[in-house]
Amino acid sequence: MIRGNCGITSVIGLWFVVCFSAMASADVSPGDVIDQTNWEKAQGLLPESVLNWVKEGDFTLDIDNLNFTVMDKMPKFVQEARKTNGGKLALDGDGAIVDVGTGKPPQYILGTPFPELDVDDPKVAEKIIHNNKYAQYMIGSGYIDAEGFWLGRSGYERKVGYEARQIVMDGHPGVVDLTNKKRIEKYMLLVMRSPFDISGTSVLLWRFLDPTKQDLNFGYLPAVRRARRMNPANRSDSFLGTDFAVDDTNGYDGKIPAFTWKLLGRQAAIVPWVEPDPARIVQNQAGEWETRSNNVVYGYQKEGWQGAPWAPTNVVWVKREVYVIEAKAKDGYYNYGTQHMWIDTETFNCSYKMINDRAGKYWKTLLLPDWVCESADNKARFKLVGVSIVMIDERTDHATATESGSASNKMVFGANLDEVDFTLAGFQKYCK
Repeated sequence: MIRGNCGITSVIGLWFVVCFSAMASADVSPGDVIDQTNWEKAQGLLPESVLNWVKEGDFTLDIDNLNFTVMDKMPKFVQEARKTNGGKLALDGDGAIVDVGTGKPPQYILGTPFPELDVDDPKVAEKIIHNNKYAQYMIGSGYIDAEGFWLGRSGYERKVGYEARQIVMDGHPGVVDLTNKKRIEKYMLLVMRSPFDISGTSVLLWRFLDPTKQDLNFGYLPAVRRARRMNPANRSDSFLGTDFAVDDTNGYDGKIPAFTWKLLGRQAAIVPWVEPDPARIVQNQAGEWETRSNNVVYGYQKEGWQGAPWAPTNVVWVKREVYVIEAKAKDGYYNYGTQHMWIDTETFNCSYKMINDRAGKYWKTLLLPDWVCESADNKARFKLVGVSIVMIDERTDHATATESGSASNKMVFGANLDEVDFTLAGFQKYCK
């Protein structure tokens, strides 16, 4: 009997050794094509949901390297902030960023607020999320034309066109001489342009730097013909029938103190990039910067594609280091349960977000490729987000994908926008 148990124990032990060795040896190299025939090579480098897509044949990953050093393609003020902001800023009890020397909020912040991160700091996860937010602000104010696509397992279902405008009041050199008496963090305006049944539907946001001060949200519905104050709690609801909630924009677009944040670890990961080289940007007559012709091709748009209709087929998949962050809403009525975000340790892009429902069961995954761009003379360079965002709802086998920064849907940044457009009076001129 003892001898038999020893045999079983040996077999089990051998099985663990083999499995552990297989996981430990899982790795990828540039030039690899990871699909359902060799998905094991990506084990441990992808979120479980994404690995399952590869395993089931929905996604194929073309592994590549970036043909540049990421930090070299960041604006000079961002590069300098990595040196000068270290130890300069902290978070107070309310979650506000304050100057360590004075204990008061700084007049403005340029670049990454927390370049030095201590994994033992109880607020490290919250600081990573602040870095994620300010990585989005480096491009300054801007506007985009974009489209969203409803995609079922059988393919294309519906398309919407929209316009977004945003004035960023912190995080870039344009704010140095700015008067910001209201302590606004950003203004945002979203206007639906097509199809006819939702055209004119609009949303206006005022976000304050004070973490204890709630957003001001206003919405306009053509059927009602008036702008009304919105409840910030609605930011976790489905937006206009898409698979997105408003807070899903660029990974997370809500108030940071509205959540508890926890760093689960740091690891190697395979993450999507729009392309392996910086994209070209050009300056228009107004001195603004525009993207040019960077189309992400989804599965339903590629002839002969056998995977998921929402799979981005022409992005590259790059091995990077990420922070794994757990987020839990403090509001008991928030529509999402626990969320997990995989955030690049250098660009602070949220490459993946996995969402559970309030019962703790897995629900959907957001995919957000990273992207950098530069001018022909290399003098202007930025990191961009929101070019292509995909939200996959695994319960309904459905997805919503977006397109911007392309030949037909331009992205413009470094823009001089009028704050009057973001008042209630200005807002209503867009509500047509």
